Amino acid sequence: MKTFIFALICILPVITSGGDIITVDDDGPADFNNVQDAINNSQDGDTIIVEPGTYNGNILFNNKAVTLTSRDPEDPNVVGSTIITADSGYSVSFDSNEVSSSVLTGFTITGRGVYCYNETSPTISKNIIRDCVTWGIFGQASTFEVAQAAPVISENFILRNKGGVASCDGPIINNVISENVYNVPLSIGSGGLTYCDGLISGNIISYNFSSYRGGACYECNGDVINNIMIGNASVTAGGAMSFCHGNIYNNIIAGNKCDSSGGGLFGCTNNLHNNTIVGNIAGDSGGAIGLCPGEIKNNIIAFNKARTTGGISGRCSNSYNLIWANPGGNYGNEAIISPTEIIEDPNFAINGYWDPNGTIDESDNFWVDGDYHLKSEAGRWSPDEQSWIQDSQTSPCIDTGDPNTALIAELWPHGNRVNIGAYGNTTQASWSLSDVGNIADLNYDGWVDYEDLAMFTNKWLCSEVLLAQDLDRDGQVDLTDLSILLANWQLRPPIPQPPTPNPMTWAMEPSEISSTAIVMVATQATSADGSGVEYYFKCDTAGGHDSGWQDEQSYTDAGLVPDTEYSYRVKARNKANLVETELSQARSATTIPLDTTPPDPNPAQWQTEPYLVPPSSIRMVAATASDPSGAEYYFQCTSNSQYSSGWQDSPEYTASSLPEGVYSFVVRARDKSPNFNMTENSSVVTVDLQPPSPNPMQWAQGGEPEEVYLGGGSLIGYWAQMTAAEATDPDGDVEYFFECTTNSSFNSGWQSSTYYEVQVGRKGQYLHFRVKARDIYGNETAYSLELPAI
Repeated sequence: MKTFIFALICILPVITSGGDIITVDDDGPADFNNVQDAINNSQDGDTIIVEPGTYNGNILFNNKAVTLTSRDPEDPNVVGSTIITADSGYSVSFDSNEVSSSVLTGFTITGRGVYCYNETSPTISKNIIRDCVTWGIFGQASTFEVAQAAPVISENFILRNKGGVASCDGPIINNVISENVYNVPLSIGSGGLTYCDGLISGNIISYNFSSYRGGACYECNGDVINNIMIGNASVTAGGAMSFCHGNIYNNIIAGNKCDSSGGGLFGCTNNLHNNTIVGNIAGDSGGAIGLCPGEIKNNIIAFNKARTTGGISGRCSNSYNLIWANPGGNYGNEAIISPTEIIEDPNFAINGYWDPNGTIDESDNFWVDGDYHLKSEAGRWSPDEQSWIQDSQTSPCIDTGDPNTALIAELWPHGNRVNIGAYGNTTQASWSLSDVGNIADLNYDGWVDYEDLAMFTNKWLCSEVLLAQDLDRDGQVDLTDLSILLANWQLRPPIPQPPTPNPMTWAMEPSEISSTAIVMVATQATSADGSGVEYYFKCDTAGGHDSGWQDEQSYTDAGLVPDTEYSYRVKARNKANLVETELSQARSATTIPLDTTPPDPNPAQWQTEPYLVPPSSIRMVAATASDPSGAEYYFQCTSNSQYSSGWQDSPEYTASSLPEGVYSFVVRARDKSPNFNMTENSSVVTVDLQPPSPNPMQWAQGGEPEEVYLGGGSLIGYWAQMTAAEATDPDGDVEYFFECTTNSSFNSGWQSSTYYEVQVGRKGQYLHFRVKARDIYGNETAYSLELPAI
């Protein structure tokens, strides 16, 4: 009962008021044991809570304004263990005019992804959408380019799918879109986002691949703001972005590759403002930017590389950029330097770089990302320390952006001029050495008056870092800040205290979940300064991994050695002042031993041996293989490898469009454990697709059709007689079919004899006949020469 109450508290923010709560559990007491029945029996406003388990997909929302949620969308363990999957169609479909009150949250979606039909705009949030053979999320469109679905897509992990998101025009916000591969040569599609025309903001879009254009984004025409795009790759154009036509502001575009042009961006036509574009590579031209004709200003373009023009390639309107160290040249293909641009080292906190991976072969280099906050003697925001720190030097990008760009977010001291780069004109902009302006001038109008007071009171008592109204930068908008606003004096801050509990404790002690991973959960800590908390999981065993500081209470240590004990402790700290608790007591867990057993049965067996499906296909079904980790099947054509299946989840396989010949098949299975344990091959089965000989069929010598009289004086006593050449086939018996092309009522049907006669009635009808043969498998010859019976 306590667990159930806790689960209800966790999901209160997503429960629609006024509706009923419906429960689903596939192996425990609940209102329903499957999701679809729960939806079918729900009413608008209801909340459907699904317990952990694996649920068959093809789920339809049926125009229900309901919230479909796992027990706790905020708990990654719950999300990871509440799975919706499908082998065909889509795992989840919004199929009938759903709007934002139709909510999908807190699930792992695998197999076939999420589909949004025309005119739908549901909410899809806090899910893990992974390993789908389809797009992770796909919107139905009148054409592939013109989306008519507009889901709200937020805070999801969209990983390792055939493609990330396509044809969705709603906002795509704060997602991780990573390792998706769209590998369909010469076919339209990005590994990350394709034809998504809504706002794209706050996402991490990384390590996606497209065999076409735009590893991260292709033909996305909404504004692209405040995203991180790293490690993406494409073949044709735009390692990160290609043909995106919205405004592109405040993004980090780093370490992307394209075999052709535009390692970072290609063919993007609107404004490119305040981006950091570094470390991108193009095989041809435009290591950073290729053929982007719009306004390019306030950007850092550094350390990009191409055969010709590592920086900007192609005519554009460029100004107030810092351009530095781009092998192949900073400008080319009609791009020229502007007198307002800076050619100097940007002085990042940490430079990103391509690691050679210990070889001279550039194809295996990998990108190590940096910290692109700008060094400043006045102060630089450190995401790791969640505080402002001072450097021994100051970047030339500070206070050197376009002076006509209005300040909207930089914190004082800001020099009254925007910085260059992705953090320019944001609250994370590095501080200026100039004291121009006033710390309490919140609207940058040169005055501290009632307008600033109104802006200040709008954030009264907010506990957030990086608020302009937090004048003492302590993470809390309070009376101290008000006194600074009104009188420019400041109270002594209290002695910082660590979060509670202190020392830290465990909510769930470390526990093994596989042969290579251990999961653990810290007790929820309470910040002492109201700024929120971060957690650090420390592994005390060699070969294990520390978590680093993170917001999540849970941590999964992966990449471990099977059957090995690992010990962990955890601590917490305040986000604002970074004061830490003491470490918890050490607790340990042992990874599961490595699976070395192949699926059962072994060797693999046939449920249905390969057989001919006329005219030119062979179908076969393997006996179902059993293994705790799941099983895959490989149907091997031992006579011609191009007709083998490749590894697949289905135990059924059909080889199609086969030319005439003899084909032999075996099947084997393997499990889905990291070891991929494989059975031995099944028995070999051979299927004949070769028709009898001769082919085309022939008439026996002297056996051509002839008209003979057998009627004993009757006027309708005429017969047609004919004999086919004897056909041979390695598999044995042959049948013959004599066809009267003039009158089908005189056809023979299939028969074993080479001789055929039929009474045709009156004389001189000039009936035409031809003959074909087939073997015991139904392989037919072509027809013989068509001849008249005379």
